[in-house]
Amino acid sequence: MPLFLDLDNTILPSKGAYDYAIKHCALDWEKRGLGENFLVLYDLARKQVKSQLKHHSSNRLRLLCFKLVWEMLRAESGQNSQTLPNSIGNPQDLMTRPGFQTKDIKEIFWLEERYFFHFLHYYSVEKIKDEYHKILFPKLVSLSHEFPIFLTTNETLRTQLLKVQGFLPDQFRFTLITSEEVGFEKPSKEFFQYVIVKTNADPKDCILLGDNWEDDILGASSHGISCIHIPSMWGEGESVNELIVPEEMTGGSRRSDKPPPKNIWRASNIISGLDYAKLWLFQCQK
Repeated sequence: MPLFLDLDNTILPSKGAYDYAIKHCALDWEKRGLGENFLVLYDLARKQVKSQLKHHSSNRLRLLCFKLVWEMLRAESGQNSQTLPNSIGNPQDLMTRPGFQTKDIKEIFWLEERYFFHFLHYYSVEKIKDEYHKILFPKLVSLSHEFPIFLTTNETLRTQLLKVQGFLPDQFRFTLITSEEVGFEKPSKEFFQYVIVKTNADPKDCILLGDNWEDDILGASSHGISCIHIPSMWGEGESVNELIVPEEMTGGSRRSDKPPPKNIWRASNIISGLDYAKLWLFQCQK
């Protein structure tokens, strides 16, 4: 009776960590005398990588973004990497104009190192808060000794290993499945087919908790996996309500001969969701 848990913004606060890390990278960039346009350059680079590698797990590699950021910096400032005009011109021109040098490689690695330094610092502070340390973590550890837990996530393996190591408790048992090792991202059929084979379980005996409606809930439910949607990790209340999913909530892509998704609930927060999942799993064992 496996329990599938999405990782980012379901059992750990990824958005806050990403925002914190990027903002502090911008401060590092400015202190290094590289200008005040890091956030603009990074946003352009991120959009380019996401567009070019759409649906591919590599689109989440920060190193690709940082390489592109430095290439744009070099292209705009010529051979002088210490200056950057206020106007960055045409982004596409910056991405194709030569100017990158061998010595710039160490700067890309410096930027990646600073990103993960800030990223993990955020988690080191966050994890000692009472809602995690006293409430969520003991519940996760207890569940992991009662049921097989699979962390199913759209990310690179290295990034997710760093997150888990830096945030979740040492006694937590799990199997980690990332889109990088599968080769496909949620909500693709390939991802969930891989997960089902990995668990060696009947999908009707599995339940998934996730924050993303399309990637987690629609993706898993289309394979017969029961789901609990958690739109807010620490939302108020303790309610868990079953959802009747209208066709417009499936993206309008459902075939007329295919029944609507069922066995989907929405929980107020991660704690109520985990409690409900535990009861559901115990009932399946009977």
